[in-house]
Amino acid sequence: MKPHTPPIANAPYAWLLDPLSTSTFEDEFYERRHRVVHRQQPNYFESLLTFADLDHVLGTHALRFPDISLVRADETAIDASRFTGPAGVAEPLEVTRLFDEGATVIFRGLHRRLPQLAALCVALGQRFGSRIQTNIYLTPPEAQGFKPHWDTHDVFVMQVSGSKRWSVFESPIALPLRGQKCNPDVDRPGRTIDEFDLHAGDFVYLPRGLMHAARSVDTASLHITLGLTAFTWADFLADAVSAAALENPALRANLPVGFASGKLTPEETATLARQHFDLALDRSFEDVWRRFASEVSAANQPLFSDLLTQRADQHLVNEDTVVIRREMAIHSYLSQNECVMCFAGQELRFPLHVAEAIEFICANERFTALELPGPLDTAGNLTLIRRLAREGLLRSHHERSRLK
Repeated sequence: MKPHTPPIANAPYAWLLDPLSTSTFEDEFYERRHRVVHRQQPNYFESLLTFADLDHVLGTHALRFPDISLVRADETAIDASRFTGPAGVAEPLEVTRLFDEGATVIFRGLHRRLPQLAALCVALGQRFGSRIQTNIYLTPPEAQGFKPHWDTHDVFVMQVSGSKRWSVFESPIALPLRGQKCNPDVDRPGRTIDEFDLHAGDFVYLPRGLMHAARSVDTASLHITLGLTAFTWADFLADAVSAAALENPALRANLPVGFASGKLTPEETATLARQHFDLALDRSFEDVWRRFASEVSAANQPLFSDLLTQRADQHLVNEDTVVIRREMAIHSYLSQNECVMCFAGQELRFPLHVAEAIEFICANERFTALELPGPLDTAGNLTLIRRLAREGLLRSHHERSRLK
């Protein structure tokens, strides 16, 4: 397949929102209200996804349910047996036949198969501290995939091809947690607060909990839904209390005898609860923050499509070879006598004297061994760079630096 040119590789988040600024989006819309951006650029998202990409994945990746599924608005889902063979692999001819009959085809988690989608997920995951995933929706003309519903995560909807007519409704719940899912057969939409068409190149941001529905018009519609599953303060407090309970026996003690029989007054129960909650909060939360950061790092990874090539070419990396840090969530911290670097769901441990070089690598996208600060000599810096290349963090640019 023809390789994609990444969307403004150095600023994918700004590219996604343009012409809306990132500061305006975060100050006025993020978690607050929806925002539609119209562009007169139908090829805007072509670098992210094409019909040729979908054909390639459908025809060669041996997709299984639920990585591929089909739905209609009048059905919760089309049974997978209708489009998979005896081995459970999707049959492209059956998928396209059902599409011709009005079914929406959903490709889940395509960022795990297409590098350009993975790169966008990594960039947004770094910015928002969220776990990011993609769902791709291919809807035939004049069709609707889902009844009005809300999502328990924020979404960016990027219209790649065709058009869809959207309706946004007043919703009964704001910022729902993951367990507060919509039941479209029970939860009815409120007053319509906006209606609009998304054309190729346009996008809409929908905060979680906002009820919505969409229907294709006179052409087939292809769009990318980018979902942001964030950590909430409820997640943080629950983990903080659990972590404190592992350290403090008072938080592991049973509730008072007779608490359920009305023996304690409401004032007494409130006092006891606050006392124990204060015990839980009287500690450092660094470990909780770190665990959440590690989950973001593990969830948002680029597709490693050149690791063997890098190993074959590693002898080409010398003191003035430019190396590039892959776009991924990365952080480091000091722990006792070690410097710990976290990325791609793994922790690498180094002696403390390497900390200055590690901090530099975390903060810079490209550099040479000669530019690394700290007490290591050039040979030591090359050893560090080559190790991080083997671990997947760095890749060589095969360019000679002119900065010496």
